[in-house]
Amino acid sequence: MIFGVYIPVKKFYNNFMDNLAKLQEVCGIGTSRLRQEYKAAAGLRLNIITAGRYGSGVSEVIGRVNGYFNELGLCSNWENITASDEFFTLSKKITNALCFSYETVSDAELKRFALFSRELDFDVCGYDALYLNDHLGLIAAEYSPAKKIYRCHFDISGANRKIWEFFKPYIESCDAIIFTHPSFHKELKGNIFYIPPSIDPCTVKNTLVPRDEALKVLKEFQIPTDKPIITQVGRFDKTKDPFGVIDAFRFVRAQIPCSLVLAGGHAREDTDSRASFDALQKYAAGDADIFILAIDKQDYKIAALQSVSDVIVQKSLSESFGLAITEALWKARPVVASDVGGIPLQIKHDKTGLLCRDAKTCAAALLEILQSPALARRLGKNGHEYVREHFLISAELEKHLDIFKCIT
Repeated sequence: MIFGVYIPVKKFYNNFMDNLAKLQEVCGIGTSRLRQEYKAAAGLRLNIITAGRYGSGVSEVIGRVNGYFNELGLCSNWENITASDEFFTLSKKITNALCFSYETVSDAELKRFALFSRELDFDVCGYDALYLNDHLGLIAAEYSPAKKIYRCHFDISGANRKIWEFFKPYIESCDAIIFTHPSFHKELKGNIFYIPPSIDPCTVKNTLVPRDEALKVLKEFQIPTDKPIITQVGRFDKTKDPFGVIDAFRFVRAQIPCSLVLAGGHAREDTDSRASFDALQKYAAGDADIFILAIDKQDYKIAALQSVSDVIVQKSLSESFGLAITEALWKARPVVASDVGGIPLQIKHDKTGLLCRDAKTCAAALLEILQSPALARRLGKNGHEYVREHFLISAELEKHLDIFKCIT
């Protein structure tokens, strides 16, 4: 039994006026009050700065939010940073140091990153406010006359001390600061807001694809349909621990015949993912039950794989939130995920999914779901309702109103 929402794919558009109306049709969300409340921010000129438009959860969230901002009366632009591979390599290293205290960045590398940052070419002057996602645009926007909104999409509570002290003054200079959760940052001064990421049910990626249509995608990738399918969706990045997923899968397969699908892509700013993808292919070489799919920007195929999978896994070593989990829960799929970072914000153990600590506990949780259809249905139903209540884009749009009131 499936509890997700079936919507024919032809009904989805990039027309945000249509989609705003569909929020009520799809999931019972009233939008007239949202339109009324956004009149207070009408005309605000906002430039949203990100590292790229594709391949990451940040770009997915921001792309949808930007569209709705415009439909609700703001003059919102979305600009992605253009820079060299060296800049993005340094940025990735700094991201790791912000997330993990044991990661290091040399003084020379920080100095070079700052030099690159001041040469970034994005519009810091033609707007009332800049919406800076993570650390990439903080230095370049330092002297902008516009109001500054800083949104951190990572859990940086355990940041390397030197890196934290370097970025802290830039963060505190912003007029509004956004984190996913109060536990995700060290002590800071400023106007701090908490907004978890969200999904937009009015997109192809968040469609529950009918089984007969999803089976066509399985056929395309030659994935068998006569045994259970375990799927992980995410960048091919070491922090997603796809190697650990393979280890857990092999434990499960020793008990139950099954297939594993690892589906994902590469974000421009994530310079580690291509090397991880190559290493992953070697690790799985010769295993006919493992399917590694590099499917960038193919949202319908991702949705189909999630919809037809018997269980979704997200065995991350670090995860600020995990939108792939949100997508799976919305499709009423049972989920097994690591007890790290922001994952427990979504996965309430034995209620909306099962949490795990390592490959063995991940395998045990996968087996428990595969051996109990009743458990799978209960977790799927609860997960779907939990996303409806907490992590749909309408809630994120409402929470941004407080920020716009703060800066205007």
